[in-house]
Amino acid sequence: MELAGREDVRIVGINYKDDPENARRFLVTLGVPFAAVGADRNGRAAVDWGVYGVPESFLVDGKGIIRLKWIGPLSREALGTQIIPEIEELRRGGGS
Repeated sequence: MELAGREDVRIVGINYKDDPENARRFLVTLGVPFAAVGADRNGRAAVDWGVYGVPESFLVDGKGIIRLKWIGPLSREALGTQIIPEIEELRRGGGS
């Protein structure tokens, strides 16, 4: 939700192998940080992205290049030490 409040970040979610209605109810309960949500009912998109467990998060730049892959839940520590610094670096025109 913290990232969703940033104007320089667009969060897109992928519903992985779950019934869309169940996913919708889950999000309504916890809040919806996503600008868009897709469905990967058969798991094909996860294979294409190299996902091997959930949750996984990807930071993708404006050119569609994956700049960071985070495996596991997003924690405040991960945001502060890994993800937000990478976003800031990309904003400055850098990126690793």
